[in-house]
Amino acid sequence: MARDKIRGVNISKRKPPYIRDVYLAKIIEGARFTDDGYPIIEKWMVATEPPKELSQWNCRCKVKNPSTTGMSFYCTDQYFQPVISNPDLYLDKLSKYQVVVGLDASPYDNMPPIVQCSQIYVNLAVTYYYGRQGIKIIPNVRLGHIKTYSSLEAYPKMTLISIGTNGFVNDKNNRKIFEEQLRLIIDTLNPSGIIVYGTIPEDIFSYAKERELPLYVYESFIHSRRSKKHEGK
Repeated sequence: MARDKIRGVNISKRKPPYIRDVYLAKIIEGARFTDDGYPIIEKWMVATEPPKELSQWNCRCKVKNPSTTGMSFYCTDQYFQPVISNPDLYLDKLSKYQVVVGLDASPYDNMPPIVQCSQIYVNLAVTYYYGRQGIKIIPNVRLGHIKTYSSLEAYPKMTLISIGTNGFVNDKNNRKIFEEQLRLIIDTLNPSGIIVYGTIPEDIFSYAKERELPLYVYESFIHSRRSKKHEGK
């Protein structure tokens, strides 16, 4: 108090300090939450039809017709970090696309489980925000450590969902984990269809085919580029 008097500052008349919302508290306003605190994606936010095409964020300059294209974030996390840092800034840009697939901040298996949970929280929070703003979304379902499995309670049941297979299914051990997680996702969410960005190895998606789930497969940018190189184009 004495210090404030010396400086001539009247505490009672101070304006509240500006606080930058680095923890994304604003974007989950109005959300319902799971018992573990994940924001719940509402069923009404989810698109009922798959996009005609699907692109990835770092290749958005190649999109010719956004109104018939879905935008995904199946690329290295650094490319969409600005979207996470300031979702408002990209609202108009993303609203031009037919649908937006939910964020895909990676829960790498060498991360501590609590960090993996945090990554999935970010995915859900940003996805929820864009859905609440009226953008039709398709939830991207991503699991990591077993402690992240409770995040499945945040996804709506019997809707379209999206899964990216880029890179992850190349390793034999990872393929087994991916297969087990996909089975859990299907049993828990009973999706109306699955958007797949990347390849669909038979051993991984056999259960989805047994369940006769519609699979909407989109070639990834990396796979497309490799195919063109192989063809000499």
